[in-house]
Amino acid sequence: MKKTIFAFLLLFLFPMSVQAESSNAELTHESSLTITEQTSSSASFAENSTVATTDSDDSAATSETENSELSNLQKAQDTTIDQIEKETGIKKSNDPIDNEQDPEKIRTLLKDPSMASILSPSEVDSYSDQQLLNAMLLCQRISADTYGLDVSGYARILQALYKDHTLSWDNIQNIINYDPHYYTNALEMVDKIDSLQAYLAALYPSNSSFMAIRQMSNQELTNVLKHISPLQEEMIATQGNFFPGIIAWIARYANDDDVRSGGTVPTNPSTTETTSTSTSRSSTTASTTAESAENSVPAKSDPNKQEDKILGILPRTGEERRTWLTVAGVLLLVLIAFIMIRRNRKK
Repeated sequence: MKKTIFAFLLLFLFPMSVQAESSNAELTHESSLTITEQTSSSASFAENSTVATTDSDDSAATSETENSELSNLQKAQDTTIDQIEKETGIKKSNDPIDNEQDPEKIRTLLKDPSMASILSPSEVDSYSDQQLLNAMLLCQRISADTYGLDVSGYARILQALYKDHTLSWDNIQNIINYDPHYYTNALEMVDKIDSLQAYLAALYPSNSSFMAIRQMSNQELTNVLKHISPLQEEMIATQGNFFPGIIAWIARYANDDDVRSGGTVPTNPSTTETTSTSTSRSSTTASTTAESAENSVPAKSDPNKQEDKILGILPRTGEERRTWLTVAGVLLLVLIAFIMIRRNRKK
């Protein structure tokens, strides 16, 4: 009898136990899948946010750097032009004089009332046709060396040649075939440093009444060219040309003691500082975003602990949420106890 009751008890309780365990297992599996999906979604979202933020910051930093470089180049150009304008007294012209080869037309230009403050009509007539043409050739070359000169610039060159005599046509015509614009970079001129020295001495002597350039040693001139070279490369890369002409830049830095002595590094500190600041800011932003992503993504936990947490939420066998199982178990125990008591009494 006992065996029969015990077998009946096992048959009755086994399906309930299996059902409870299956239910718990299914709930545990579903909860694990839900948490995994949420974790993956959070990680993916955080990663995408980090990449998007980093790309945006990199673009902003790059744009800011490019704008800063262009601004620095423009400032360098303006400073060089201002110095030449101060040296010559002639403003950069948007309407430079044409390469006129007719002496009479040149005289007509020089006799214009606007030129009365520079030279008189009688002075204009005192110059020969050849002198006017020589001055025109020199004017065109200096315009290429610096920036476009108008008729007033031409008049000042004419006077420097044949009135002030601070320029010698004999010296100029011996070196005029040397063209500094033949070289694509300032460093290439170092190999022909003697020719460049002769060119500067003839067209821009230190006593010129038009445009004087400080006389330098070969080493000093080489230092100036080395300083100009990276600036020239950067300007050509960003703007497509090098303006004003190379001689204007030589004239500017010839008066800079640090550059002339080779004491300065031929780079743009402002550009370097801007790039460094932008890069640092971008790195900081990316780091902050990564930290935020870390905080938003749940850390991997121990499977046993995770299961305990899940089971703490889900109903277990014997809890109030499974009341009918508890009641059935109690009834079975009572029934077994009752049967055993009756059997003992019969004995």
